[in-house]
Amino acid sequence: MRITTVITIIVLNLCLTKNLFAGTNSSTIESPTLRGYVRNMPALRLDRNFSDPSFTNLFHNRLNLRWNLSGNFHLAAEGRNRVFYNTLFKEFPQFSDILGHDDGLMNLSWVWLSDGSWIGHSMADRLYADWRANKWHVRVGRQRINWGINLVSNPNDLFNTYSFFDVDYPERPGSDAVRIQYFPGELSRVQFAVSPARDSRDMVAAAMVSINHSGYDLQMLAGYYRHRMAVGGGWAGSIGGAGFKGEATWFYDIEEEAGMTRGNMVASTGIDYVFANGAFGVLEFLYNGGYNRRPGQVFMITEPLRPDNIMFSKYAVTLSTQRSISPILNGGLALMALPDIEAAFLMPSIDFSLTRNVDLECIGQIFLGGSGTIFEEAGAGFFVSLQYSF
Repeated sequence: MRITTVITIIVLNLCLTKNLFAGTNSSTIESPTLRGYVRNMPALRLDRNFSDPSFTNLFHNRLNLRWNLSGNFHLAAEGRNRVFYNTLFKEFPQFSDILGHDDGLMNLSWVWLSDGSWIGHSMADRLYADWRANKWHVRVGRQRINWGINLVSNPNDLFNTYSFFDVDYPERPGSDAVRIQYFPGELSRVQFAVSPARDSRDMVAAAMVSINHSGYDLQMLAGYYRHRMAVGGGWAGSIGGAGFKGEATWFYDIEEEAGMTRGNMVASTGIDYVFANGAFGVLEFLYNGGYNRRPGQVFMITEPLRPDNIMFSKYAVTLSTQRSISPILNGGLALMALPDIEAAFLMPSIDFSLTRNVDLECIGQIFLGGSGTIFEEAGAGFFVSLQYSF
C-alpha cells in the first residue's frame, strides 16, 4: 500500500467521521492539528579501524496529524519522510529493501527513491482511532504500546522494542494492534492488546495488570509472542532516594524443536539518581538468556531486536548520565559494556536550544571490540543534528 493511498484513506475517513459527528455534537469537533519537525543530520563515519572517513547525510521530516472529533474521541496519523545519502548504498543495495520492509499487518512503508548513494523513504508509524470514556480506553490501528520500564532494555515490551543505538527515532516504532485498557482505580490498570500478523505464528497477544503496592508500581503480564508463551512482570519504586526499576519475561516455545532450548529468560534491572548538582544518572544491568539461541543475521545495528533476544550479547551493563549545564545547554554520556563478547559502546552528546523552535545536537557513537560481532563492523559515527519544530 503506497503512502498516497494511505493519505487518501485517512482523508476520506476523517471527512466521513466528521459528517457522522456533525449531526450530534458539532461544537466539540476541533480543526485538525498538524505538528512535526524538519531535521538535517550530516555525519562523519569511520570504519572499525577508525580510519577511511566517509560523509553521510540524513534529511528527516516528521508529520503528526491529530483530529479531536469529540471530548473523548480522536484520530491520529503520524509518519516520517527521509532522504539518505551514503556511498555504501552502492555496495549494499539490500539496504533499500530493509528500509522498505514493513512487519505490520498494513504495509505503510515506501521506498520512492533508490539511486546509487541516495535513498528516499516514507513510512506511517501511527494510524489509529482513540476512544476514552469513564474508566475505559480503546485504541485501534498502528500505535505504540509501551510496556517497558527500563531505559535501555525492555523484556516486558512485547509489542514495540526499540534500538538504543538509533539516534534518529525518539518517537520509537509502532505496531498494528487493538488495545483495550480499563482503570478500576487511580493507581491500577488492566490492559489487553492483540497485534495480528500476516502469518499467524508472528502475531502477539497479551494481557497486563498494573497496581501500586507500598509505593511500588507493579505489573504482571502473560500472553502469546510469535509462537512462544510469555510470562513476566516488572516494578518501579525507590530505595534511599534512588529509583529502583526492573522487568523480566520468560519465553517458552509452544512447539519443541530438536536441538533447541525451549525456554529462556530475559531480565533487566537498574537504579537512577538525581545528584545535588542536577545531574541524572542511570545504571542498568541486562541478562539476555535468548542470546545465540536462534542464529540470525542482523544487517543494521539500529534495527530493533526481539524482546526474547534483546541485545547483541548475553550480558550488558549500561551507565548513562545527563546534566543541564544552562537553561539552553545540556550534556549527556552513555557507556555500555558487553563483557561476554568483549565489546563496548560510548555515546557522548550535547544539545543547544538555539531558539524556541530550533535545536542543535552533537552526538558521537563509538563501537569497540566484539570480534566477529556487529560491534566490530560498526566503527564510529559523529553526528550534527539541526532541527526546526513546528
